[in-house]
Amino acid sequence: MEFDLSIHINRSPDDVFAFLRDKDRFPQEEGSPVLLLEKTTPGPPGMGTRYREIVQMLPLVRGEILSEITRYEPGIRLDEDWAGAGMQGNLTHLFIREEGGTRLVQRETVEPRGWLRLAAPLIRKSLGPALQNRLEGIKELLDAGWTTS
Repeated sequence: MEFDLSIHINRSPDDVFAFLRDKDRFPQEEGSPVLLLEKTTPGPPGMGTRYREIVQMLPLVRGEILSEITRYEPGIRLDEDWAGAGMQGNLTHLFIREEGGTRLVQRETVEPRGWLRLAAPLIRKSLGPALQNRLEGIKELLDAGWTTS
């Protein structure tokens, strides 16, 4: 399944890129399914940087997601491949300069594996709004002056 979302943020493409590049440093919203997000490779983020997430999928079910930066173009594009919790996919962020800020475009491909393929329609229905809410949360933090340095 594919998701293609976008939002305008009143910050420069470099600021928005830096925020998403350092995703392990920004706060999780109340009720976020992400319980833990950590960078597992040393040094500054770049090509090959890896992350580990623990997510709450259902009330009693947690899953681990491992991701790696596969394309790194500061202020232009940031891609990650990820796998875990019965799914795999790719996440692309594009940073397009526009009047008064940046158009952040998020494209995500999600492929349920195993028995989760049977739940694909339900996953699509719940994941779409969750991804849009996440973009709106990023916009709120950055528009409110979140520092990216």
